[in-house]
Order: sequence, then structure tokens, then C-alpha cells
Amino acid sequence: MTKLVLPIAAALASLVIVAAYSDVRTRLIPNALVSAGAIAGVSLNLWLYGWHGLLQSLLGLVVGFAVFLLPFLLQGTGGGDVKLMAAIGSLAGPMNTLVIFVLVAVSGGVMAIGLLLIKGGMLQTFRNVGFILKELAHGRAPHESRPDLSLDSERSVKLPYGVPIAVGTLLFLSL
Repeated sequence: MTKLVLPIAAALASLVIVAAYSDVRTRLIPNALVSAGAIAGVSLNLWLYGWHGLLQSLLGLVVGFAVFLLPFLLQGTGGGDVKLMAAIGSLAGPMNTLVIFVLVAVSGGVMAIGLLLIKGGMLQTFRNVGFILKELAHGRAPHESRPDLSLDSERSVKLPYGVPIAVGTLLFLSL
């Protein structure tokens, strides 16, 4: 884990705060926002660290995209979340992005449990997890045989994942 310099840390904090706000209000993370974040990440890293910074920024972008790709393909998260993590990676670099991902996963898990406790549905969630694991073990996408497991389902409890992404990223910045 590498401490980020102030211009990059400020851009990263601004990006995730605005993304979380947008996700809560509209359930969307705008492409213009994540594009600006990715461009800022590449530009700042190139300006501050030269070609090595450019390489680290691009690797971070790829890592950020990759860590959220599988949940997106399984329809467990939205495309805006994937693009936001890629933009975060362009600012933070590949190793920091992996640390942020772990913090985001823990934050998201805690928030999801809290949401389920408030809205109900903890028992059904345990059943769903068992079904999902069984389907994945057989090489099948769970949402194909159970459309209610898709984000598009009216019955699913939804957490605007921009919030745990912001919390995990801000936790990283505070370390």
C-alpha cells in the first residue's frame, strides 16, 4: 500500500463522494463523472510520476475494472460501479486498488446486512446465497434460472453500491 499524494487523494475523495451522492439520488453513476475521474487519474499520475506513473495508472484502471467485472456479469452490481472502480484504479494504482476493493467489500457486506435487518429478508438471503453458490459450482449463471436474483428484479433489496465504494475508498485514504 502506497500513500497517495494530496492532489491524487483529493481527486479520489471528490470522485467517490460525488458518485455516492449521485447513486443514492438517481441510482446511476454518470459516465461523464467516471470518465473525468479516469482522465484525472491518468493525467495526474503522468504529470507527477512520468511514464512510470502512466503505467501504474493504466494498470490500476485495469485492476479496478477486473475486480468488479464478475459481479457485473452475474448481474450483482451495475455497470456504473465497474466503471467507478476503474476510475478509482486509475487514480490509486493497482496495489492500492486491491486494498480499496477489500475495504469496499467489507463495507458493502456490513451495509447489506444492515439493510436486510432493517427491511427484512435475512433468511431469504441465506437461501439465495446457497442457491447462487450451487449454480456457480455447476458453471451456471444464477440469474438465468432465477430472474429474481437479478438487479432488475422488483423484489430484490437494492443497495446503491456507490456508497460502500465511497466508504471503502475514504477508509483507505484515512489509513
